Formats: sequence, structure tokens, C-alpha cells
Amino acid sequence: MRPAAVGEILIQKANCPLSDEAELHAVLTDARAAAAARNVLLSGDAWRTVRLLASAARCTLQAGRGDFALPLITTAFDLCPEPFRRLASLQNEKEAMEGCALVRPMLTAAKSEGVGQDVPAVVCTALMVWHGALASTASTSSCPRGFFRFSHVAGEILTELAMDASTLDKLAECWLYNTLAFADRSKNTKAAAFYLLEELQDEIQTPELRERDEWGLVCSAGRNACVRVGLHGPQVVAKWDRLCMNLYAEGCALLHASQEEVQRRASGAMSILRKSFATEKTCYLIDFRRPLQMSSQEATLLRDAAASTDLCVPREDFTPIRVACFLKQFTGREGCNSSVSFPFASVSSVVSIAQRHRYADIAIELIRTGSAPSLGDDSLLLWGTELECLINRAVGSDGAGVECAPRERASTHVHFGVPSPLLHEIAQEWRATDVLRILASSQTVEDKLPAGLTMIRGDRTIGHQILRDKIVPSFVLDGLSRLIVCLVDEGDLPLARCFIPLVAGICERMSSQANLLVTLHAIAAFAQGCHYDDTDGYWTTVTRVLLPVLLPRSSGMSPPYRQTKSVVAGRTFSLRRRVFDAFCGTFHTRENVHSHCQLQVLLTSDHEGVQLSRSSGVEGMTVWEKVLPVGRTLLEMVARMREIEAQNRRHLEATLYNKEVSLLGKEKMEAPSDATEAFSNSEVERQSRKARAEWWEQRQAFDSAIRKVVEKLQSDECFGCWRVAMCGDLPPSCLLELKRVAAQLIHDIGAPAHHMLDVTLILAGLPFLGTRFCAGGKLLFSPSHGSAEGKCASCDEVLCNLSGALEIELLKNGIAAPSTGLLSVLRGACLCALATMCKTISVACESELGHLDLFSLSRSSLYLVLDNELHALPLEGMDVLLTGNVARVPTSTFISTSKAESLDICDGGVYCVIDPAGDMPKTSKRLLPVCQRTGWKTSTQSVPCGKLMHELYSYRAKAYFYVGHGKGERFLHRGELYERLPDPEEFPAVFLMGCSSAYMEGGASYDSYGMPYAFLHAGCPLFLGCLWHVTDGEIDRLTKRLLLLLAGEAVNDGDGASLLPPRTVGEALALARRACKLPFLTGCAAVLYGTNLSLERTVDG
Repeated sequence: MRPAAVGEILIQKANCPLSDEAELHAVLTDARAAAAARNVLLSGDAWRTVRLLASAARCTLQAGRGDFALPLITTAFDLCPEPFRRLASLQNEKEAMEGCALVRPMLTAAKSEGVGQDVPAVVCTALMVWHGALASTASTSSCPRGFFRFSHVAGEILTELAMDASTLDKLAECWLYNTLAFADRSKNTKAAAFYLLEELQDEIQTPELRERDEWGLVCSAGRNACVRVGLHGPQVVAKWDRLCMNLYAEGCALLHASQEEVQRRASGAMSILRKSFATEKTCYLIDFRRPLQMSSQEATLLRDAAASTDLCVPREDFTPIRVACFLKQFTGREGCNSSVSFPFASVSSVVSIAQRHRYADIAIELIRTGSAPSLGDDSLLLWGTELECLINRAVGSDGAGVECAPRERASTHVHFGVPSPLLHEIAQEWRATDVLRILASSQTVEDKLPAGLTMIRGDRTIGHQILRDKIVPSFVLDGLSRLIVCLVDEGDLPLARCFIPLVAGICERMSSQANLLVTLHAIAAFAQGCHYDDTDGYWTTVTRVLLPVLLPRSSGMSPPYRQTKSVVAGRTFSLRRRVFDAFCGTFHTRENVHSHCQLQVLLTSDHEGVQLSRSSGVEGMTVWEKVLPVGRTLLEMVARMREIEAQNRRHLEATLYNKEVSLLGKEKMEAPSDATEAFSNSEVERQSRKARAEWWEQRQAFDSAIRKVVEKLQSDECFGCWRVAMCGDLPPSCLLELKRVAAQLIHDIGAPAHHMLDVTLILAGLPFLGTRFCAGGKLLFSPSHGSAEGKCASCDEVLCNLSGALEIELLKNGIAAPSTGLLSVLRGACLCALATMCKTISVACESELGHLDLFSLSRSSLYLVLDNELHALPLEGMDVLLTGNVARVPTSTFISTSKAESLDICDGGVYCVIDPAGDMPKTSKRLLPVCQRTGWKTSTQSVPCGKLMHELYSYRAKAYFYVGHGKGERFLHRGELYERLPDPEEFPAVFLMGCSSAYMEGGASYDSYGMPYAFLHAGCPLFLGCLWHVTDGEIDRLTKRLLLLLAGEAVNDGDGASLLPPRTVGEALALARRACKLPFLTGCAAVLYGTNLSLERTVDG
């Protein structure tokens, strides 16, 4: 057989695959020889060898022998003419190359040398064979960096060299198939995905997903069209889908492993949270400032855990999933018939983790993948655009446009004879999504509070529906944390504490650094609210530990309560009213309010002074203001009252204990002999008398201690002469005449005109400038006697004393200057003022000698708006307030929005609860006969817990009397009252005649909190209770007389004289106080909150 000619083997094998290495060696040797010899078979065509080698490589590759095809194609490029031969080094390039820069000189050379038109096609085919051979020979040890750099340059060259669109379509499809095949064979799913992402850099809007330094590519948008053009055909699309699914699965495994590691690291911190709030309730606590079950060391551990990134899944752990989602979305944009769909349960779980760590942008990316819940799947409240909108609102803190069920629906719950609904009973009829949107994006307490209360108070339907969702609890956590901070700022610490257990519970279930920071921010805000009045230092320590996690205050937030306390009274009460007004309508201010005046008593911000602000209902009288430097004195007296009350309580508790011990001892005593019994009885009686005397001695000591506090309040050390600001207004005509007298007096003594209001006020309270008034006391005077000096010694003495007292006050306050004729001028002014006052006194009050009692002047009701730290003071014991027309109110607008004006219980409508515990038989014996009247209902020892409110409404009670232990919260809890829609139309007046029933907690950083405000908030027009602990016998005497006076019966004052019928509840209370043996310890304990209702009978028809 003759030897084959040079190039013959190559021609023979050009269209058939090589089967072994011998054939490969022979073909390569023949090709090199032919190229070197310019064999006649290949002469005149330098590209002939290249074409034949490329054809052989292609056939061999199609036969599945990429290992043989690879040397064939690389040899073909080695044999290409220059400048095409440069392509042979593509696979071995170490630096980034730009394919377009390589192609341009080649095309120029081809045109100038007249190379055939099929050269670009030959190069493209050869490149595709080379690319395919590399992909088919890939393994797990292959270097993805080199392959993808080669792929990138090849793609750019193919894009430039393709002669037409159809050719580019075929080449691009093949190129993309090879690229994806490499990913399958080399198990480099992530690397392939990132490479494709880099090729699509102009399509992606998230730069952080691109890792440009990873491959060393020089990418220019649109230079490599193979990715976009090649994504068609079922095989390519299937491989693309497989790449997306594999990458997504790998990403999920990485992410869940990372989250499990976070939960493992967070286990210690979550255990502390669980332990700290295991016993914490979401109901109102009387002692809302009690320490948490969390030590300062545990708080430090929580703070350190929140500051550590160990509890945070890094953003980069989401990257594979994000890339997979982007590539999946790209197939949709290109119109490919892709069948890939990530499992919805998996996607929603990833969104949940992203939201848990507050990666809002990542969560939105994943939501946009298009995964959708199956029909009937209600595991998620929101998805798609609704959830995306919620995330955007939460991130932007834009509560505008938050819509929920119409607020007017509250009116549908109001029924005659039935208590008004609780706030959460209205809100729980909203959809769960409404509650969620409000918590997530609303910024106002008025919106957030109803939604928050629904979460902790509702029938659990909405709460369960929201909290079982895997994504949205983090929105609830953020919303409730902001609500807690807002409530603390508003001074409502008791309500703020109710939400902390739920916040801690959500954080424990969904542990993350972000959730722990949000939770600790809420706890820190509450601790900071408590530490200003901290007694044992617990909250101060917790505040100091958690201070680093407190977020800076935003400009739109309301100032903290402590910053507004000196200028705004009842801020919390007003806030709650605004919340409820949104449901049941604003309480419109009445134009015609019963005659009254109001005095606001607020401590200054430095606590050094007290700001008095008095407004009058008399037309023409402007607001009077005065700052007295007695703030510290008042606070000292508050502390003294707390001390007296603590001693008083211990004394009563010891008395109760001794009684129990005594009774127990009697039960165990054996029957004595007659002689022993006689001696024993006398000894027991002697000891009993001694104990009783000592007991009364101690009670009188407490009474005396409170009397000293009252005396100091009205002394010059405190209010002094300016206590006359607490006098009610005289009749308008009288007051206007006094104003003229004051103007004349200022003129006569040459005083500055700006003292006009001061002098008018002093003249209106002139009778109290002399000897201090005591209960039942009188100040008799007759103008006719005073005008004729010497006619009546007693009147001369009164006028002399009042003139002297007026002189002292005017000089002391810098209103008048010392002069020889000053006293004479003042005597004349006093006589004019007293004569004007006496014209208002009824003739029936005139004594036998024609004297009139200046203390019986008709005055309007006075309403005290007190600083929240001053409620413990026995102000009603001061001489200017003993007549009783005084009541305490929470805000300066309370009376103008109150609807009730009178109380008429003579014909019934009284609901009495007497001794519900059944351990006060003497009380029952004293009061039951008084309460057994027509139209009155009395319950003893049989009051159903939790049903009393319905009983009051079904009975249509006008007044509710409670006589028993404490505040009666077992039957009507403050939490129920604070959260019930106010019902000023039907709610009865309330009389809680139990120990400390009117006690009000208040501090520098939180508003007044107690049963009086709870009842007033619920719509109660009037509340009467006790500021401290009292004994049953004493309070029974006061209660009995009060009941009789309110019922319209004639009552004797103990000396046989009948008491004048009271015109108001306040006057009735003042008269009832006089029945007490301890006028300060018991009498001053009973105070009135709300509207001082008139006792005039209502007229039918």
C-alpha cells in the first residue's frame, strides 16, 4: 500500500469522528505537515487546513469525544494566518481581554488581503467547537475562572463576527448551552450564575450582587449578545431552569444553616427574655413600676447580644437566592417558555428571614419573583404587591393613607341599658390586615393604640391570625415597640407595660439582632420612664445598662412627658380621650357651663416653684397667674403625707393582726374556774380599755400630723394669702363691683396697674386674710356696724383685723409702699368690699343682731387641676376650701366637655354595694338601714365579679356606692374603665368609700394613675373616694351622713341644730366630714373628682 499523501488523512477524517488516540495523532501530524508544505491538495488556501481540522473537531465533539476534539480545534487556531492566530492563546490568557478589540484588526486584515467571505463563519464555528469541547471535558476540578473568561471573550467575538441574526441565534444558543453544560459538569452552579449575572450587568439594579473582580472580565453592555439571544430552545431553557433551581436550593441550604446558627447563638439571650417575662401579664398593674424578673447582669448580656453581629444573618448569605431569583425573572422578560417555579413555602420562608433581619430590599426582590400561594392557602395575610407596599410603608415610616374599617362603626355598639364597648371590642371587628397595616406604618398613638389593644385584649382571633403568619410578626414587633415609646413619652407607663410581654414573646419566637434591638429599645424606653422616680435604684441601673440601645429621637416625635409636665396637666388623660374621640366623636365644648372657676397648680420644671393659673367664668375677668417659690416645700409635704400614710397603714394592719390573734387565743382557751373567770374578765377589760385608749391616741396623733400639714399649706411658708385663689367666684355683679373697688384702691395707694388682678383676687377672698377659718366656724359682720366705728365691738374687731391683714399682704408682696395713711385707706376699701359681699348673703342667714356670716358667701364651684405629684396633699382641709364647693379634675378642658350638671337620687337610682367580703358586720348594721329605700338597690356579700358594670346599666343607676375594703377593683377593674368607650350620658356617679380608693400614683415622667381618672375616663361625671387608709367606724359615719344628705333628708349636726340642705355634692361632702371624730385623718381623706354636681331635683316635662 502506498503511503498517504500529505493532507490526505486530514481530508479523509474531516467529516467523521476520531475514535482513538492513534487517529488523533495521525490527523494532527498530517495537518501540521500540510500547513508547512503547502501541499498541492491544500495549495492556494491557507484556511483549508483550518476548515478541515474544525470540521473533524466538530464531528468528534458531536460523537461525544470532547477530549479528542479539544486538541484538534486548538491546532486549527495555531495554523490560522495572522492576525487570526492570536485567538489560539485565548484559553491561556492571564489578563482580562476584550473580544471586540481582538476582532477589529482581524476583520481589517481579512478585507485588505481578500480573504474569503466564509472566514468569519469558519472562525465562529471553530470557536463554538472549542467552547463546546471545553464544556464537555469539564469536571469538578476544572477552573471556572479560566472557562468563563474564555466564554466571555468568545461571546463577544461571536457577536461581532456573526453575519446575520439567524446565524447569531444559532451560535448564541450553542454558546449558552455550553456555558450551562460546564456548570452542570463542574458542579459550579454558583460560579456560572455569577458569571451570567456579570454578562447581564446592565439588566440588574442591585450592584452589590455583581462581583466584577471575581472573573477579571472587561464587560461592556451589549458586546456579548449570546446570553440574551441564546436563551431560547427547550434544551437551553431547561438547563437555565436547572441552574436556577440548583442555585436556589444551594442558597436556601446556606441561608437556613446561617439562621439556625443565629438561633443557637441567641438561645442564651432568648432564655433571659423568656424567664424575665414568663409571669408578666398584659393587664394593668397597680404597682406598674415593680422590677422585672431581669437582673442588671442579665440586662447587660442582652445588650451585648444585641450589639453583636452574631445574631444577624449576613446579607451575603442571601446572595445565591437573590441571583437565582434574578436569573429566573430574566427568562420571563425574554419571553422564554420557562417552567421553573420556586416553591412558595420556601420563598415565603426566605422573605420571613429577610424581614426578620430587616433586609427590606431583599424581601421585596424575593416577593417579585412571582411565586404565589396555592388556591385556598391562607397561611399568609399578605403577599405580592400588598406585602411589598407594607414593607415600603414600614421602612419609610409613612403612615399616610392607612385605611381601616370606618370609625363610625363604634356607634353600632352603643345600646341603651348596656355598657359602652371596650376599645378592643370595636377594633377586633376590623380585618387582620387592617390591624397589621396600622401597626406597621401608622405613627400616631390614636391609630396604633386600638390596634395594639386588639393584639393583647381581643378574643385572640386577630392576634392568632397575625402572629401565626411567618412574615408579619416583625411588623407587629416594630409597631408595638414604637407604641410603647410613644406611650412612655405621653406619660402612660401603666399601659406601656402591658405591651412589653407580647413584644418580648415575638422576639423570643423570631430571634434576630434586629428584633432584639427593637425589643430592648422598648424596655429601655420604659425603664427610662421609671428611673426618674426610682426608689430602690433598679430602673436607674437598667436604664444605664440599656442606654446604648435607645434610638435617637426623631424630629417628628412628641416631647417626653417630663418636658411638658410643668405646662400641661393631664396629658395622658387627654391623649386617651383623643383616641376614643376618633371612635365615638369628639366631646363638643359646651357653651353654657355652670358657674365655676378653675385653678391650675403645676410645679415648675426645676421643682423650685409652683405655677398658679386661675381662670374665671365671670365675663370680664382675665386669667390670673402667679409663680410662688414653694415647689420644694410642697414636695416635702407630699413626702410627709406619704410617711404619715405608711405609718397609718402599718398601724391599721397591726390592729387587724392583733384582733385575729386575740380571737384565735379565745378559741383555744380552756374553760376557767369562776374565780379565775372573774379575775380574767376584769383584767381583759382593763387591757382592752388600755389598748383602745392607746389606739385612739395613735389615731389622734395621725390626725394632728395631717392638721399640721394643712396649717403649713395655708401658711406663709406655702400658699399664704394667695390661697384665696382657691376660693370660688362670688356672684358676677359682686365680683365686678370688687374689681372697681380694687381699681380705686390701686389709685389711692399709688400701686402699679399690673397688680389689678392681684388686688381684686385678695379682696374677693378678704374674709380669709384674718384668723384661719375652721369647719363650722363663722365670721360675723354687719356693714352698717362697720361704717359707724364704735357701734359694734365685734364688727370693729373684724374690720380692724382684715384691714391689718390686707396691709401686711400688700406690703409683703410689693403692691403698696409704707405710708402713714395706708391703713386708713385700706380700712375704707375693706368696708366697701365687705358691704358688697354682704349684699349676696341671704337674709335667712342673718343672726339676731343683724350680723352676716362672711364665710357663708355664695361662691361658685372651684376646680383644681393639680400637678400629678401633688394629689396626695389634703388641700380640701385648707380654710378656703372647707365649704366644700371644690373638686379635682384631670385637665383644664374637662369641665367644658362634661355633660352632667345635677344629681337627683331622692326618687331612686342608687346602687349600693355594702360589705361585699362579708367581714364588716358593724358597717352593714350602720348603713343597710339607710340604704333600704324605695328605688335603691343594695347588694351585700353576693356581688358577681365582672358583672357589676352590666348590673349598674341594667338597673339604670344614677349613683354607685361601694362600702368595703380597698377600691372595689375585684368588681370594677381600672383596666376595664380605662379602655371602655366614655359614656357621659349613662355612666353613674361613683362613691368608693374604701381605703385609698382615690389614691393617685404620679411622678416626674408619668401622669396620674388611679381609680378616679379611670372612672372619669369611662364617663363617670363625679367620683368620690379616699386618698388614704381609713377605719370602718369613721368612714361609716361620714358615709351615713353623706347618704342622708344626698337623699334629701334633714340632718342634725350633733348639737341638735339642723344642717342647711347642701346645694352640691361638694357641699354635702363638706357637711359629712363634720361627722368624723378625726376631721383631718378621715375628713380630709374623702375628696371629690370630676364635676361638682348640683343636688337640685330635675323637673319632669
